[in-house]
Amino acid sequence: MHEEWYSTQYHLYNDSFNSEWEIFGIRTLKASKLLGPLEMLSAQAIFGWLESGARGSDDSFSRFCLIFTRHRQHRAHEINPCYLAFSRETFKKILLILKLPSAYPFMRVNAGASGSFAKYSIFDGSGSISQLSFVIRVPHSPRTNEKAIWSLACSWDAKTRSTAGLFESLSDEDMREVERYFSGESRQREHPLFLPTMLFDLLIIFYVSHRRKLEHSLFVVESQLGITRGQRKTDAWDWDYELHRKTTKHCNTVYTSLVYLERQLDFASRLGDFVLQCLAYIEEEKVFPKETGASLFRVSKEMKENVLNNQNFAKCQLHQVLCLQKRAQALVSVIYSVVAQKDSRINVAIAKAAKKDSSSMTAIAILGTIFLPAMLVASMFSMSIFDFSSSTSTGSVTVSSNFWMFWAVTIPLTLIVLAIWKLWMRFVSRSSLEDESKTEEEMNVWKGIPKLHPEYNSPFYPKNGYFILDG
Repeated sequence: MHEEWYSTQYHLYNDSFNSEWEIFGIRTLKASKLLGPLEMLSAQAIFGWLESGARGSDDSFSRFCLIFTRHRQHRAHEINPCYLAFSRETFKKILLILKLPSAYPFMRVNAGASGSFAKYSIFDGSGSISQLSFVIRVPHSPRTNEKAIWSLACSWDAKTRSTAGLFESLSDEDMREVERYFSGESRQREHPLFLPTMLFDLLIIFYVSHRRKLEHSLFVVESQLGITRGQRKTDAWDWDYELHRKTTKHCNTVYTSLVYLERQLDFASRLGDFVLQCLAYIEEEKVFPKETGASLFRVSKEMKENVLNNQNFAKCQLHQVLCLQKRAQALVSVIYSVVAQKDSRINVAIAKAAKKDSSSMTAIAILGTIFLPAMLVASMFSMSIFDFSSSTSTGSVTVSSNFWMFWAVTIPLTLIVLAIWKLWMRFVSRSSLEDESKTEEEMNVWKGIPKLHPEYNSPFYPKNGYFILDG
């Protein structure tokens, strides 16, 4: 896609909450290779800060400038990437001043689930590369305790060996990690792939930490179930319903986290391939200036070795994550098996009790069948409708003239009882249909809330299930 197309996409990005973002900056001191302190900036002062020293006027020193942005509530909420830290025009101008790719906002918004990375080259009149730019969108949050999703855009000037970039959604702890990385890699800051390589290193560190926490969580449950080494502290057969429910939910949550971690480690491995391809591209295109080529080539070799080592580590971690997924599935299977066996025991006990009840009911039915004819005859003969006293003289039984009243009362009463039963069943059925219709109507209303009510416009992802999120 071309530059003009990306420029026409800015109407899709929301800048109505840009005042809620925090902005920081770090850069090299003037006429020096030393980095200055991390500075907190405002959106109004960002251009003055950039113009005062981000690029510098002395080309004998390579310059380094990096801007950080994050939402004030990044620890408590997952931020929707459609929302910008600056107004649209300010964002455009920052990308222009830092010479960042215009594709960055598009990738920032649309590559949330899978992640993505890209390289952009600018050539001078002789066909040599004058500028290299990179965009990296990290899938999901690299940390377990926060929901911020990292996005990085950076550019490198071949003439001045200067680097400028925009790094979004880092927490305080993340920025401290970045500062420590900068302080120990002063010689590598002149390399065009310094920031992508740094991002790759940090992702590996955070993903390994994530994997260790998930593995420990699984081991604790395995120990409780007695399917791993060590002495069993509890017996799943003694667990109550609530503990079974919580443990099952916990294991499924861990499994879901492992699936996401698998995708994250796969992304990290592919990012390593991307960095290696870029290193080969830089060497092939002879990007480095002749006067500094030797030192930068040495840095390239160091980076290549570091990336290969991290890639091997990431692949081994990915294999371990796949094993952990199988362990999580085994845990859920064991829990379901225990619950099923406990249910089977209960069903057997119920069947035995039902058999006893069935025997009793059979005996009662047999006795009722035996005595029912006699009871019917006795009740009929006990009624005043039949006159047996006159039968001795006439030899026949006299039926009372009021015998019709028995049928006149019995038949209507039976019909009334049947009619009431029919009406009651119809009422119950209608109530059930009305409840289903009401539930469906409420669902449709909730789905339409974001479109009908502007007050629901927010940079935070909603916590209910009525909104589609980028997984």
